[in-house]
Amino acid sequence: MRSILRPQLSTILVAFFFFILLFLGLFAEVFESETPEVDLAQIYANPVPVADLQHLKSMKLTNKQGQFDLLNTHPEGNLEGPWQMTSPQALRVKSEVITKIIDAFNVIRVRNFHRLEPINITSYSLDNPTLTLLFNNSKEKSFEIKMGLINPIDNSAYMTISTQNQIYQIDPIEIQLESYDLAQLVESKVLAINAESLASLEIYGESGQLLKLLKKDDKWFGDQGVELETTKVVRFLDRLEALKSTSILENLTTEQKEVMDRATAVPLYSLKLITTQGVRTYIVGEVKGGIPGLGLNGTQYALAGEERKSYVLIDKDQLKVFGTKISELK
Repeated sequence: MRSILRPQLSTILVAFFFFILLFLGLFAEVFESETPEVDLAQIYANPVPVADLQHLKSMKLTNKQGQFDLLNTHPEGNLEGPWQMTSPQALRVKSEVITKIIDAFNVIRVRNFHRLEPINITSYSLDNPTLTLLFNNSKEKSFEIKMGLINPIDNSAYMTISTQNQIYQIDPIEIQLESYDLAQLVESKVLAINAESLASLEIYGESGQLLKLLKKDDKWFGDQGVELETTKVVRFLDRLEALKSTSILENLTTEQKEVMDRATAVPLYSLKLITTQGVRTYIVGEVKGGIPGLGLNGTQYALAGEERKSYVLIDKDQLKVFGTKISELK
């Protein structure tokens, strides 16, 4: 009788495991992270807000080569620009680059999606992205796209968009922006000027103001209110846009930077462009005695943004445009 009432060891173990499984099931039900609500019909649709890319004010591109700040000079943000790089160099952006970037994100194809959580962010290298693009458009909307690693097994990439809470597994984009350097982004021309957005232009020399142009109702005037001939002003702006760099000075040593800073402390010329986007200022300095360590002897002429973060060299003959007189534009 006593042996019948005494439960067998196997029965006790089965009951024990049953209670463990029951406990684990309840634990998972209570603490399971909420599955994000996703419209399954949209999983494979392009998640990039393509409409917000059609009228851009600026773009910041960061990759393994560094950070590049690009400004659209078009007053309404039309993609044809022209676009001006403001950092790290004052150079005009190749028009086809912007087109290629926008075209690449217009045709994103999603293969799958993953939770936006720390373990996935790290696993797909989105905490140390290979490419980051920050877009600002004419409607004051901003969003950031980050690209993580490329999976060599199935040739897929991983992407996040700052306005969304997913990680997207996509086909790699058709332009290798993660490796783009300065030479691939810019032209040899220095300035991008859009006459439509230009409200005023000023040129200064060592002795003071040399030239001032004002635009009102699509007409150009001198600083004394004298109306100027539009075709002559347009030709003058074209000459400014024709300025080309002969060399780009990058990664200067401390000694080289000191030489350049001294040469531009009192600029030979200053150019101020007042546009609907703000004010851009460029300076031209005369570097006498050459630049140490670069094999550049004799007098050089360097152009830079007012921040003097970097410099490009231009030929002496190109300086003539800065000496344009108001009488030449009447």
